[in-house]
Amino acid sequence: MSCIIDGGFALGCNSIGGVESVWIGTYTSDASYTLDATNVITGATSGGTVYLFEQDIEFAGLEQTGTFSRENGTVFYESKLSVKFIELDAALRNTVIALGKAPVFAIAKSNAGAYYLLGLESSGRATEGTASLGVAQGDMNGATMAFTWKSANGAYLMDAAVLGTDITLG
Repeated sequence: MSCIIDGGFALGCNSIGGVESVWIGTYTSDASYTLDATNVITGATSGGTVYLFEQDIEFAGLEQTGTFSRENGTVFYESKLSVKFIELDAALRNTVIALGKAPVFAIAKSNAGAYYLLGLESSGRATEGTASLGVAQGDMNGATMAFTWKSANGAYLMDAAVLGTDITLG
């Protein structure tokens, strides 16, 4: 049986939360990935091109929720990447429209330095978004978006060397 637990979890040092950087690209089912024995992505073939969407501190986040049904015998994960863009101009408006329509994959670099790939098993889609000029002068002028992936295994950790070599930077 492949669902055997063969290890535990050791409480390590404190870490830091949040997302430092986000790269988003158009999903392609032609992409294939190489995983090591611990299921970390170490290579990609036809990985596609990703574009950096710069994020300030506490702008972006990544959450993964497991859904476990004993009644149906199913397990899947929903991964949600949220991002924020400042200053709503014509270029940002057009980018938000394109992101809202495209099947995507994404890479998120955590503030702790780990890289996560979303979209190994399925494409993600925009599921929430707001563009606003705000009301008060202190309000945000920009847009927020959230992208959601549903898959059997959720987000995968990725070796940093894959970004920029096997997955092209646009």
